[in-house]
Amino acid sequence: MNEPNNGSVIGDEATYRTFSAQYNRATRRKQLIHEEHNSAYNHHTLVERLNAGTARDIGAEEKQSGPCFVIGSGPSLDDALPYMKGWKDGIICTTSHALTLMYYGIEPSHILLLDPFCSWDEIAGVDWSQTRTKLVAHPGVWPDIIANWPNDILLYRQNMGNAEPFYNGTQSRMYTRREGVREATFHFLINTQITVFACSPPMQMFVAQVLGYSRIYLAGVDFAYHSGKDRFTEYTVKKPAYTIATKFSEPVVIGTEWEKHEHPFVEKEDHDYIRMDNGLLSEQVHLYYKKNLMSAWRLSLQDTYTTDHGAITEIPYVPIRDAVLGYPKKRFPVSRIKRISEKYMARVGAYVIESSQGLSFVEVAEPLKDLPAYMHALQRNYVCGKCGATGTAHDDADHTGEQCTNCGAREMKRALTVDVEKNMKRIRKLLEITASTSEPPASP
Repeated sequence: MNEPNNGSVIGDEATYRTFSAQYNRATRRKQLIHEEHNSAYNHHTLVERLNAGTARDIGAEEKQSGPCFVIGSGPSLDDALPYMKGWKDGIICTTSHALTLMYYGIEPSHILLLDPFCSWDEIAGVDWSQTRTKLVAHPGVWPDIIANWPNDILLYRQNMGNAEPFYNGTQSRMYTRREGVREATFHFLINTQITVFACSPPMQMFVAQVLGYSRIYLAGVDFAYHSGKDRFTEYTVKKPAYTIATKFSEPVVIGTEWEKHEHPFVEKEDHDYIRMDNGLLSEQVHLYYKKNLMSAWRLSLQDTYTTDHGAITEIPYVPIRDAVLGYPKKRFPVSRIKRISEKYMARVGAYVIESSQGLSFVEVAEPLKDLPAYMHALQRNYVCGKCGATGTAHDDADHTGEQCTNCGAREMKRALTVDVEKNMKRIRKLLEITASTSEPPASP
């Protein structure tokens, strides 16, 4: 176990809180202008490829049926990779892992781009045209990776909620096909939106779901330090493979020269650490990432297993050698996914609200007071069934059927409905459970 000497442990999973709004604001402030710029810069290339059929909406991709590995950057990946050579089903990685996978002779099925700063340099040195690998990207990624990618590109747009209109408005309209002039018809080219949960593994899980994969195995999704490592052992290309040919001899292929990058755990002075439930040392941001992963698991309800020895003890564990053989043979029950994920979320101050429009994820300090107020506020939003005008009521009375101030029709109705008492009954039970004994780690 890694113990801090100079840094300090400021809390654990049960007591320390991370706040999504704070992280999300910082991320949007840093990345939005880059994604706007990249979306404009990539426009010509992507539209040409969409028209040529070498790029398409990810929702139009042929559906898969087998299992899929989601690759993370934790120390456990070192243990998993030797077992994965020969794996024939899905592997969704990011640019951080792609070259290391190829060093082991493991060909990823998909490389996901989420961060707008991921560049071609991160995966250069391999002839990707000789692989089956496809790029999964949104229009706002770094332009050189779009310009250089030789294989198919599967496109999506990021679902950021209503926080930033660029993603739902400007960007979606940029990527259209126009027919006509003044009375033109616009055909949207990238319709699929995927919910963003801050870090890559949740997005990789959602991509796997869109592509139809039936099961997910996590590999390297640790969110903690262990085995004396900060992260996985990385391999990059020092010198690409090349061929020597003369008129006097047969061509000789000189293989790729690889460079190894160890990442030992080195404690940072005056650094704040978090103690995870299983005793491992972690970071505040990793605790935030774990909360996001558990939220994504609850939202997707995917049949998910972890092969790792990190901080994810709630998701059922399967040894990597068993995972590559397809174990366990039965699906993990959906009812248990809901119970385990919601219990963990409640422990870290996050709650699921069920409504007629799906799920909302809410972080509050006083759930018994704040959550009913949040749900009542949701039900004060109205929409006209005739003209689509929206409005907000000033009280909790039901104004369904009242007159629309825009078109005059008596077709006002709630934008969504929430069973407040049903939600609170479930949440009160969760609070009782989290205040008592903790549930043992999940098992298949």
